Amino acid sequence: MTSTRRLCVVFLIGFFGLGSIAVAQQLKRPNVLVLIGDDIGVEQLSVFDIGSNPAVTPNLDTLAARGMRFSYVWAQPLCSPTRATLLTGRYGFRTGVGTGVRGPGVDGPYPDEPPPYSTALEEFHEDLSSVIPIIQAFNGRPELPTVARGLGPDELALPALLGESAGGGYSTAALGKWHLADLENGWLRHPARTGFDHYSVLMKNEPESFFSWWENVNGMLESRIGYTPSRKVDDAIVWLDEQESGPWFLWLAFNLAHYPHHVPEVGKIETAKISPLDSRAALDVMIARLDQEIGRLFDAISDETLENTIVIFVGDNGTTGRSIDPPFHPDRAKFTLYEGGLRVPIIIAGPGVPEGESSDALVNTTDLFSTILELASVNAPEGRTLDSISLVPYFSDPGRPSIRRWVYADHFVTDQGVRSGGYAIRDSRYKLIQIRQQTELYDLVTDPFESIDLLSDGASVAERIVIDQLQAIADTLHEGEYQQ
Repeated sequence: MTSTRRLCVVFLIGFFGLGSIAVAQQLKRPNVLVLIGDDIGVEQLSVFDIGSNPAVTPNLDTLAARGMRFSYVWAQPLCSPTRATLLTGRYGFRTGVGTGVRGPGVDGPYPDEPPPYSTALEEFHEDLSSVIPIIQAFNGRPELPTVARGLGPDELALPALLGESAGGGYSTAALGKWHLADLENGWLRHPARTGFDHYSVLMKNEPESFFSWWENVNGMLESRIGYTPSRKVDDAIVWLDEQESGPWFLWLAFNLAHYPHHVPEVGKIETAKISPLDSRAALDVMIARLDQEIGRLFDAISDETLENTIVIFVGDNGTTGRSIDPPFHPDRAKFTLYEGGLRVPIIIAGPGVPEGESSDALVNTTDLFSTILELASVNAPEGRTLDSISLVPYFSDPGRPSIRRWVYADHFVTDQGVRSGGYAIRDSRYKLIQIRQQTELYDLVTDPFESIDLLSDGASVAERIVIDQLQAIADTLHEGEYQQ
């Protein structure tokens, strides 16, 4: 805390009296802005110094320079499960959200695609032929219909804890991609049931088009045209202008850089010669366009407000295989439990966060739940199993050893459970991947990008000990599995 800010707090205490310390604490609580990038793995941002050809992201680079980046973060390998971990601080096997929301009778009523936008850029939707075998590997019984539910109505989410009605004192809004709703949890009203005061969201995994789409505004579908990322930032600016006093919590989930791929204009970057079919080049431009919109949002927020705002940027899963950059392999990208599917960027900046620091500690996306609650001075819920560990201790000691001894991720279908799908777990050195009867083991210290499966020639005695230890942790975790 700066000396000026200390004086302000002391003045408030002296002016209002000791009985109003809570008032002073309320006034100094930070706003929280969560920015979610879609299908953006850790190799896509130059500040992490991993990818061979990162995108041009000056605004995210600046955010990292004035904050702290976490380089070893596991998300879930798909978007819906990661978003559930962020909102609840709980692993997928506890909430039942183990893959993208889908299946017979899952979605509620939804209209046909809106009319095309006459001046829209050329777009290409994802060809899933290469990933269908990967997805089927986690379906357990592929001959049966699979039901992948959204986030259940009994889950206690961040906005409910932070919100005014719960005593948290925060105004809350969700803008952008949602993809967590189904018929059982409220469908169009689901964001409100998780605690958001206001929402303007896209319900599914991708917009019908980035230029014409259906928008769910507080429970009512509206046909929209324009450019989705720009409209989302416009919505954010309008909502923030309405917040006369803080604190506020804004969940801004971009659809970039998810399919459909297109090549938007980005400043002076030459895009005319890039085809949307060139997945890597198109992705770089889409990420650059995302960065541009983030910069526009920052410019619209006053310096005073931004100084009292915790800004968090996080990716929801690894990059799609057709667009992923080395050292990750296209066959070990999004949808998989390999590093290319799990490792995502996290950048945090704001009051109390050191500038230009980084940490290689083991982190899971669940950890943002406890981090945000601690920064907001809101108590974690009692009587509920959480898998979240606050990152706040790293702010005062960025180089401290990892608080986590292991990290975990999984991929499964709700109606079949995690034991019919797969999971990955690693400690400070070894990573175990278990997909039903298939077991793989990697030494991530000597082989960080999983070139050599240590079990390809059978398990040694030492390797068997490692496997048993990691499996024991997972087995204990799975005792708390979601029950339908």
